Amino acid sequence: MSLTAVTTAVTAAAGSVGTETGRQVWLSLADLARRALGRRGREEDEAGRPLPLDPADEEQVRSLAALLFAHLHRDPAAAAEFARWAQGVRPGPAVAVDNGQVVNTVGGNARTGTVIQGRDITWNGSAGAPGGAAPAE
Repeated sequence: MSLTAVTTAVTAAAGSVGTETGRQVWLSLADLARRALGRRGREEDEAGRPLPLDPADEEQVRSLAALLFAHLHRDPAAAAEFARWAQGVRPGPAVAVDNGQVVNTVGGNARTGTVIQGRDITWNGSAGAPGGAAPAE
């Protein structure tokens, strides 16, 4: 499990807290983090450092992802639990945890307007691409 995969899942969960379902996803992640990091029900570690659990604070979200990754890297059982969590939650778009890689290139003599590149993009707009641009052919 890569740092990118863990960070993507944690960031997606943090970004989903605007809905009740997303809030529940974040709470389930916080519970998993407490268990994985040995803080059962506590918000602070033995040294009094708080667990970074504020989904609105980007630095805390990154810190939580890094703490989890470091632990998951050392503990295969915790990594399996995290993977099950990520596969079981759906805060809006699915939280993907994998090590896939996507490379998108626009080159040559391409003439483009708006270019949207990425992986696993879901767009539910009307005809055409987001922002009114025509879809690429």
